[in-house]
Amino acid sequence: MLLQPLTRSGVTPWYKAETARPVVRANAARLKCILKCAFSLNEEEAQVLAYLVSRSRGAIAKDIAEALDRNPEVVRRALRSLHSKSLVIRRPYPLRRGGRAYLYEVPDNIVTALTEICSKVSEVIEMINSNRRGNEGS
Repeated sequence: MLLQPLTRSGVTPWYKAETARPVVRANAARLKCILKCAFSLNEEEAQVLAYLVSRSRGAIAKDIAEALDRNPEVVRRALRSLHSKSLVIRRPYPLRRGGRAYLYEVPDNIVTALTEICSKVSEVIEMINSNRRGNEGS
């Protein structure tokens, strides 16, 4: 299956009660394309949002930059833009040595919508593949 919606359960971020919410599992490149198209994002924004969508919990900019092997300032700029578009939420996150950062997470309603989109795309792809197999057998 090309895109597969899954359910996440048992995840308890420090700021949230335990809930189950869908998680989008997809090829990273395809997910980025869907995000770019659906939300009119640039490459950096789509890459950061795809990373956050695929995680089971939020992340701070420094960790996102390290995981994506990107410049931290590029990631912070993308996060500011995503936050201004209401595609991510941010919460204060105290740092061990003082100071603070923000913990960024994709809102549940966005993850749910992306899960539905991925499910529909999977259905269309499966229908196309079934039709192709049927035509090849004729």
